[in-house]
Amino acid sequence: MISFGPMSITLLIGALYGVLFAVLLWFTRTNTLANRFLALLMLAFVMRMVPYIIGYAGFYDNYPWLSFMPYNVSLAFGPLLYLALHSLSMPTLPRGWWWHFVPVAIQIGYYCVIFVQPLAFKNDWNSSAHVPIVERVELSLTFMSMGWYWYFSLAHHRAYQRWLETNVSQAEDNRVEWVRNFLIAIAITMVLWFGLVLFEALVAKLNYFHRFPMYVWLGLLVYYLGTEGYRHARHRYPVWNEPIPYVGELAAQGEPVTLPPTPRESVDIKARAEKWRAQLVSEEWWRDQELRLASLSRKLGTNTSDLSRAINEGLGMNFNELINRLRVDEVKRVLTTATATNEQSLLDVAFAAGFSSKASFNRCFKLYTGETPTAYRRQLP
Repeated sequence: MISFGPMSITLLIGALYGVLFAVLLWFTRTNTLANRFLALLMLAFVMRMVPYIIGYAGFYDNYPWLSFMPYNVSLAFGPLLYLALHSLSMPTLPRGWWWHFVPVAIQIGYYCVIFVQPLAFKNDWNSSAHVPIVERVELSLTFMSMGWYWYFSLAHHRAYQRWLETNVSQAEDNRVEWVRNFLIAIAITMVLWFGLVLFEALVAKLNYFHRFPMYVWLGLLVYYLGTEGYRHARHRYPVWNEPIPYVGELAAQGEPVTLPPTPRESVDIKARAEKWRAQLVSEEWWRDQELRLASLSRKLGTNTSDLSRAINEGLGMNFNELINRLRVDEVKRVLTTATATNEQSLLDVAFAAGFSSKASFNRCFKLYTGETPTAYRRQLP
């Protein structure tokens, strides 16, 4: 008899929430690739929950032929995670991206072949081959895949944050902290899942119902991904422009990579940096909310490498710090010469100085002055 009880309904709510937000993400026009890969990742987790939803409701007891239905796409978790994060900063697919999904295609093909077999064959195969061999191999490959892609997702995320610091004046607005939390949530999922497998291998075999807490966690993960993913779905992240995009591809193919030496002119780096800083100040280019290292280098008639070197070595700071210090100084100057009587007028001053959000203004102001904008204003005569 089919009966949806508390366990199946709990998981069903999480699954339906995931499907709803996956659809919303899929049709969000901003960050299209990233949102769609995130939607597919959520659906992959939902599919992992489906056998337990219908199992707790009694479907397998009433319809045993449902065994081996191709719900399990665990080898897609890792690639979808990586491509979702990769596409946030680089909205074009990497070369040969579809190769990442060959293992999951084989996984789905395996389940499809077994699913259409007679029930007697499936029962025999499950006990003689699937559980003792295939399932173990599948779990091992899943953990290796998720660990590998998680590591490279974290490395990509950190590298992107470093690039923002040295190339974008509004780095504070693009720190994508929810992505960091996303990676932490995936890491917790892997630890819980691996702990469950170890417990079964070393302590005692768990039955269908003992695994319920793990799938409640998976439902919570889907809830988090849907909520936070959709909340940030329309945020436009700066496109990460790699200076030499082909190097990684050549190295991955085992080909030798020789970079041309960077010419070092015998110039006074500090003098050059101060000259460029003076021009930046006099022209008030720092007021441009979209200012980047590349656009500033064009204005100064130089290249990004020389400009970045001058800022870092000549001024002892990175591009983001240089621009935001000038903006904070401008806010302080205006506050000492004009009256800001309320929060809105303070924000008007901040936006006029080049800040694009209240959050980035508050963070930068406190970072470079040691106090909040409101506290600083109160001290003024």
